[in-house]
Amino acid sequence: MFKGIYTPIVTPFDADEKINYDYMKHNLEKWGQTDLDGIVVLGSNGEFVYLSKEEKLELVSFVKKNFNPQKKIIVGTACESTRETIELSKEMADRGADAVLLLPPNYFKGRMKEDILYKYYTDVADAISIPVMIYNMPGNTGINLSSGLIAKLSKHSNIVGIKDTSGNIVQISEIVRDTDEDFAVFAGNAGYLLPALAVGARGATLALANIMPEECCKLVSLFKEGKLDEARELQLKLIEINFAVTGRFGIPALKYALDLLGYKGGHPRRPLVPLPEENQKIIKELLIKYGVLNQ
Repeated sequence: MFKGIYTPIVTPFDADEKINYDYMKHNLEKWGQTDLDGIVVLGSNGEFVYLSKEEKLELVSFVKKNFNPQKKIIVGTACESTRETIELSKEMADRGADAVLLLPPNYFKGRMKEDILYKYYTDVADAISIPVMIYNMPGNTGINLSSGLIAKLSKHSNIVGIKDTSGNIVQISEIVRDTDEDFAVFAGNAGYLLPALAVGARGATLALANIMPEECCKLVSLFKEGKLDEARELQLKLIEINFAVTGRFGIPALKYALDLLGYKGGHPRRPLVPLPEENQKIIKELLIKYGVLNQ
């Protein structure tokens, strides 16, 4: 069973937009020494939509070679066609991925009815040797995978969990209620980590854990220990920073925060641009305000 805290790692680029593997190695070594249960490569925060297939394969091979072997690696392999998703997933399995994370196809979103999506996920799960985790991210895909569809998909022996980034705690509760205990329901955002745990989520995949891995892991530990007052206090601390680096300013802000905190964020890849100076000040002040960065 997958459980605990994973972070969808950034892909650091140089100013010329090439992947900086020195930076990546530096970050992998730091994340590998934390309490994270694993990482997600080629997630949304990894700017996977801007990478070629060759870059994706090279990046995952590098991560597998340079990351703590005691921790798991989940790889985003979603493509628009079932055929290409299966092909890429098989290649990532050959490179050592522990599971794949799949967004629904969304270019023809109007045609992506539940029967089509059910077949997409089960066709991929049937064809590959490693587990499938579903990725529900309606904010980017325009498709919300209903709790009923997830419950149906959870019956497949090779579909083992879901990362739900909908922010709908009722839907997350329904998924927990309607799936077996060994199906891993993950919150997809640190802003509602504690509420998700309270209704039965097994863990989370959090962009914020790029820069605050120990705090995110600590919240899970506090919850498990029944220290709910402390857990609530920590959850409230995470909300504002999380919103700034995921919702308000996004990947450029996350990369800037990494640079401030001893990691190597690098540049984003165009059309994304580095965080403007006026917004850098906001991020820095937030990190200082909540004791993440020394003044």
